[in-house]
Amino acid sequence: MSDRAYTLMLDRLRSIAARKDRFSYDVRGNSYVTSDLVAAYQVPSEKDGHASLERVLEHALEHDAVVSGHRDPTDGRMYYTSCRLFTDAHNAFQFAKANGQATVYNWNRWAVMQVPSFEEKDEKVRG
Repeated sequence: MSDRAYTLMLDRLRSIAARKDRFSYDVRGNSYVTSDLVAAYQVPSEKDGHASLERVLEHALEHDAVVSGHRDPTDGRMYYTSCRLFTDAHNAFQFAKANGQATVYNWNRWAVMQVPSFEEKDEKVRG
């Protein structure tokens, strides 16, 4: 991606973030993600524990090209992450666990899904 295209994409993502509380955007296809499940990568973060939009965009371009953002209702801050798109919950949960994520977002239902922990799985097997 050229420097100009990269700068325009950053501007586009910031513009989307100003209008929406949650979004997922395919940066290669220049389109919103509006269905299926998105699970976040563990992107190396800044000193405050959250990755900058620039770092997230670079990571997304190197991997699966999906950038997601969600606004924290308590502080109003937008948090960005690089994501992978899935069509099934099992694989999305496995990916999220491998990347240390506690949730997956389901665009089909507009809902945050908690990733079942290994302990919950063991309890179900024992019970």
